[in-house]
Amino acid sequence: MSRQKEVVYCHTYHSPLGDLYLAVDRRGHVLRVSFVEFLPWAPHLDFETNKYACGELELQLDEYFQGLRTAFSLETRVDGTEFQQSVWKKLSKLPYGSTTTYSELAARIGRNRAARAVGNAMAENPVCILIPCHRVLPTSGGIGKYGARHLPLEIGRDRKRYLLSLERQTNSDSLDLFAAASVAIA
Repeated sequence: MSRQKEVVYCHTYHSPLGDLYLAVDRRGHVLRVSFVEFLPWAPHLDFETNKYACGELELQLDEYFQGLRTAFSLETRVDGTEFQQSVWKKLSKLPYGSTTTYSELAARIGRNRAARAVGNAMAENPVCILIPCHRVLPTSGGIGKYGARHLPLEIGRDRKRYLLSLERQTNSDSLDLFAAASVAIA
């Protein structure tokens, strides 16, 4: 007996940063927000273009880019290793307008020496912006290599600068920046 494929709804969203490629499941859980067109990533999935299924995601992205939304109220369904999941879950609690470093994020998940592994988890983030990897900066300073596995270096850096500027980046050493949740990761 053959197993029925799960339907994934896809849509190309035209953002101020260029096209974003969106994917949600039947329940509206966000599976992908990507700067590059993704190939079907699993053989048990059936991909359909459906703007309306991605409507709530597109609406919240519109509000974010207009500066009207500082937290997403969408559930994500992201696949990753246990380590990646822990990094993404902790990062999802970093509030709008805040930044952290790879080493600080590693320490927050109890892996003080895993800054490089945190960087690799950021590079595999399947839902950019919602899981705000743009808020993670190198300890040494600078902007880092945002999207470097999929985008030319300067394009990725320009997009990260744009997102940080949009959020009117502020630094606060006195706050527990990881106290508030913004995206639920399933």
